[in-house]
Amino acid sequence: MFEIIKPGININFMGSRRKAFLFSGTLVGLSLLILIGNMFLPGRGSMLNYGLDFLGGTQIQLEFDRKVAPGDLRIALEKIGYKDASVSAMGKTGYLVSMRSFSSITDDQRAAIEKSFMDKYKSELFRIRFSAAGDHIKVRFHAPVKLDEFEALFVALNLKARVPQAELTPEAIDYITRVGKGETPKWDKPMPAELDYAETLTVSPKRNEYTILLESVSEKIEEGLFKALGTKASVLSVESRGPQVGKRLRIQGILSLLYALGFILLYIVLRFDLKFAPGAIVALIHDVLITVGIFALFWREFSLPILAALLTIVGYSLNDTIVVYDRIRENILKLRSHSLTKVVNTSINETLSRTILTSATTFFTVAAIFVVADGVLRDFALAMGIGIIVGTYSSIFVASPMVIFVENTFGRYFVADSRQEAEPMDEDEEEEGDEGDDDDANEGKPDEELTEEELKERDLRKAKRLRRKSRGGRGGKRKG
Repeated sequence: MFEIIKPGININFMGSRRKAFLFSGTLVGLSLLILIGNMFLPGRGSMLNYGLDFLGGTQIQLEFDRKVAPGDLRIALEKIGYKDASVSAMGKTGYLVSMRSFSSITDDQRAAIEKSFMDKYKSELFRIRFSAAGDHIKVRFHAPVKLDEFEALFVALNLKARVPQAELTPEAIDYITRVGKGETPKWDKPMPAELDYAETLTVSPKRNEYTILLESVSEKIEEGLFKALGTKASVLSVESRGPQVGKRLRIQGILSLLYALGFILLYIVLRFDLKFAPGAIVALIHDVLITVGIFALFWREFSLPILAALLTIVGYSLNDTIVVYDRIRENILKLRSHSLTKVVNTSINETLSRTILTSATTFFTVAAIFVVADGVLRDFALAMGIGIIVGTYSSIFVASPMVIFVENTFGRYFVADSRQEAEPMDEDEEEEGDEGDDDDANEGKPDEELTEEELKERDLRKAKRLRRKSRGGRGGKRKG
């Protein structure tokens, strides 16, 4: 196996653990201060620059007939009324437009429409309901009204609208036809025959409710960009999300991180020991907070892909920590005569080559995505790159030293668990005869003639012999 770090290296990582704790604590503290400070900074007003996924808004993919400069597109969108739009290039003539505006009509236009209907119909009007996207209105009355009167109201407001077309019932059509012939038919319904509408998609005669279609966001942008830029803009896709949906996604995102940390804590306790769990959790919280803090510092957009990156960072950092923890547990038996600090330091050195190779290859892949990609994918790669660096650091300087800290501080609570790490004395005595034959056969052989498994077995048997000779069942009391 290719190794950057040759076997036998002995870097004293644990000698710098206090400095590492101070450095990590400073970074985490700064991240928290930045998050809180953003809430009071002018122009920010929130901890993070939440994207459309969490605040609600509209995202439109456009394709033009010719190449359009991003600056010209922004100016054209401002003329249409979308001053908060952000523009990202997609290909040679395509753009992805994101804006906080969710409705095709403004609040002032909504108020003007309501006022027009109230002035026109007064007590006849029951209520007006606007769709979330602003592309249609449902107007309900106490009694039927003439539908052809609606168009004049929207023309006066300089708004485009498609009013519902009146379709009369067969009875009303028959009555009007007979009246036109000079007959005097009987009409028993309370409303005039001209207002006896048939049920359609936009007309509900039972409720006296009528649906008026307005200009959609895509239609408004297509027409506005054509007038401003002189080129046709085709809307390929429109994705809209309301503020309530965004708020729900934000809460669910936070819960997903908490659930992940909870299940990871349970896994570490079951897989290793209770004293290993705090280090893993602290390291993961450390990685997430620093990554989020950097996004808050530079006011990068925080969207669902970034949340996915954070969950990926949690998994990646945990994987690196598990590798180190597994080696620590292995060396606790092999190096029983050494202190726990020495065992942890040796374990980190033994896995250092693997850690560097894995982190470097992953980081180079993410770096390539960051260079080539654009928009949301670039932010995702940025979050992943930060997480890889911080996660590799935390597995060495946060998670591993925390095992020593927990053992030294709360070691008396783990006595029962510690005894379970060693196999029972009775089993050792039973296996002593069988182990002696194999051990003697391999004892005199040089290391080059033994396989890796045989080397591990020999070292483990030596550790068991030392344990059997010692008193107390665990090779004596381990040094801090």
